[in-house]
Amino acid sequence: MTARTPLVSVGVPVYNGADLLPQALDALLAQDLEDLEVIVCDNASQDATGDVAREYAARDDRVRYYRNDRNLGLSGNFNRTFELARGKYFKWAAHDDWHPKHLLRTTTDVLEDDPSAVICATAVAIMDDDGVVFDEWHPSVDLRTPGPHIRFHRLIWSLDETHPLFAVMRSDALRRTPLYRPFVGGDRVLLAQLALMGRIWQVDEILHHYRQARMRPGVKVPTHRLPQAVILDPANQGKLPSRTWRLCSEHLRLVWRARLAPQHKLWLTADVLARFGVKDSRRLAAEAYHSGRILAARARA
Repeated sequence: MTARTPLVSVGVPVYNGADLLPQALDALLAQDLEDLEVIVCDNASQDATGDVAREYAARDDRVRYYRNDRNLGLSGNFNRTFELARGKYFKWAAHDDWHPKHLLRTTTDVLEDDPSAVICATAVAIMDDDGVVFDEWHPSVDLRTPGPHIRFHRLIWSLDETHPLFAVMRSDALRRTPLYRPFVGGDRVLLAQLALMGRIWQVDEILHHYRQARMRPGVKVPTHRLPQAVILDPANQGKLPSRTWRLCSEHLRLVWRARLAPQHKLWLTADVLARFGVKDSRRLAAEAYHSGRILAARARA
């Protein structure tokens, strides 16, 4: 591994993840592609996360550990890992996920062979808190077409889960974006922008094991969990619910700023309005209704 420019940087954002972080780091350090660095960004954890990460950094110089002075929110911590990265390629890896040893070699080989590609994603196994796989996610559309307007169209209509956020990406492309912005759906906007930049490969092999809580009979959903917007950025506390409105406007902004033929911009403008303004019209109405009630309550107070 070179001292300054490893082939791949892996960013591991973590908050209070001491229990599962070792499993994730062991899988990354066992990759058969050794030219990598692993950047652990501790978002002001209150458990033993720092002790775990420092131990790994002490015994393997490919691991770099950083601790934030304050909680930056999930999106801020994600972005911090990339800001510290030095590699030609970059991947976000959750502290509680697991990857087989050939993940990085398989995906970087694809990107090395196709300079026009900006992302190489894979199929995903979804496992519960006990590590038991209970579902799978496989790519549903081809995003390798050379037409950026076609890629954008296919992505916004087919993307259900945002697993490609954890794909291997070309770092120079990611640097030309605002990264993971702190609003609900910011990951979708980032992927849409990357789709406009270049081709997206999706290997239909499970090379990412993603941890997700599974609903079970008799298990109650925690009522103390923070809203997703606040998890992304504590500064979102008290802001009006506007996820769908924001997604529509941000995708429109991407289209208008993209280097596309005028007819393609017009087509995609209509496409975005149909995707978010028509398909999600009930959500738009619900957000407007709840925002109105909040504003009325604030006025009365």
